[in-house]
Amino acid sequence: MSRRTDHDTPRQPSQIAILRFLRIHGPAARIDIGTATGLSPATVTSLTADLIAQGLVKETQGAPNGNNGQSATRGRPKVMLDLVPDAACVIGVKLTINLVEIALGNFKGEIERSIQHSINTRDLDETSLVTTLCHLIDQFIADNRDIATTPPIGIGIAVQGVADSNSGEIIWSPALRHRQIAITKPLRERFGGIVQMSNDANCIATAITQNNDLGGNGDFAVIMLGYGVGMGLVLNGVVYNGHFGAAAEFGHMKYQPDGPLCNCGRRGCIEAYIGDYAILRDASGLIDMPDANNLHPSEKQMMDLVKRARNGHEDLADIFRHAGKVLGYGIANLIALLGPERILITGSGARAYDLMEPEIDRGLREAQVPELRSGPKIIHLPWDKDLALQGAIGQSLLRHDESMFANPPAN
Repeated sequence: MSRRTDHDTPRQPSQIAILRFLRIHGPAARIDIGTATGLSPATVTSLTADLIAQGLVKETQGAPNGNNGQSATRGRPKVMLDLVPDAACVIGVKLTINLVEIALGNFKGEIERSIQHSINTRDLDETSLVTTLCHLIDQFIADNRDIATTPPIGIGIAVQGVADSNSGEIIWSPALRHRQIAITKPLRERFGGIVQMSNDANCIATAITQNNDLGGNGDFAVIMLGYGVGMGLVLNGVVYNGHFGAAAEFGHMKYQPDGPLCNCGRRGCIEAYIGDYAILRDASGLIDMPDANNLHPSEKQMMDLVKRARNGHEDLADIFRHAGKVLGYGIANLIALLGPERILITGSGARAYDLMEPEIDRGLREAQVPELRSGPKIIHLPWDKDLALQGAIGQSLLRHDESMFANPPAN
């Protein structure tokens, strides 16, 4: 990678690049930052000195050279750079059916604390939704004054459903009865700072790009299975929202005209075969499920179906297999259209991936052009933690980085 000199290096984009590198990779030596960003040693030294002076970056001691480093004198600890966690804080909000989750993220993007509120979200109209969120955020900030010593610099919101990230409107969500709900503007007026919103799949994609262990570089798609089916698309390392603020609605591509009813109100969507509510709907026709909640299946209900399917209930196993085949057809279309480097499948709905995987492969073989079969690598990413809140916080920090250097504080 060629190195730029101080004369031809724009300071603002380069400072943003350094902050993002440290947020993803953690403590790093200046030489490693320069290698990764293509900046000269002199430029890295100058820019990081500015960031240290602003209280955003600090020096810390790393392992001595000869253990895992190359840039320090042998036997002496390396001088590393890291973000200052309490340089700023952001609020993350996740809105799903009957549940609002709120988290506090630090400047490194780590979640410090979080809380869940069980709320009848479908009883909320636009006014009551905004009022409820404001009240919950206010209370959360007040309860965490010990670590949130300064007002949050931004709020990131992850929404189940279709969200317009440009206008800040929830276009449609299964968590709400109403559509076209404006949410970011009133929250911005109430709390200040940057308020932005994306659907939960895009937030998960953001979290993956910011986690070095998940290999979130290059072009990839992440398909989220759960109550519904969503997708986040990453091109050149950036989540793609589309010209109109909402894109990559994988779950609402059609599998079969006039098929089962999807919760979006249309028929034959991929989600209408794969979403938790669709699996539960089909299972209810096979077995007695007196406690089934068709609107919002619980994890306990879904895991009970998976357990029965794994233990020899072939009719239930066939439901998961068919869901896998439908998913395979959808992935084949995705490959034909975009050909991403990798396709990750995750979410709580991937709990039965072992039952679905053979039929995913079968669906791909049946639907895919033979010449494209050597295409993307398909990876199952276990859902051991919810990445949506993490991604909402990450998106807020990305926007803050940009605005901070575009409008630097007055001296």
